[in-house]
Amino acid sequence: MIGRKEQPTPPANSTTQPRDQIKTRPVASGPGATETKTRTGRLQRNITDITSELRKVTWPTRDETRNLTIVVIGISAVVGALLATLDVVLSFIYNLINGTTI
Repeated sequence: MIGRKEQPTPPANSTTQPRDQIKTRPVASGPGATETKTRTGRLQRNITDITSELRKVTWPTRDETRNLTIVVIGISAVVGALLATLDVVLSFIYNLINGTTI
């Protein structure tokens, strides 16, 4: 209709959504299902999740690691040299203004 604004739809996880429609993580069933309720069960589950995620990581090769390490060390050295030069120049200017000698 002309002049009528449509109501925006709320996000999927909005608090206005009925509780029975909110998606939740399924609860484990079967033997050992009660383990996830204890601290050690949750810890074991977290460790299992972490190790499975770490298996999915694409790790850099030895050559990539070496090259990137050299780049980081080089950039750090250049930035350090620039900061040292800036420090010497600003110290010199400060001493000229105040009339002190080194």
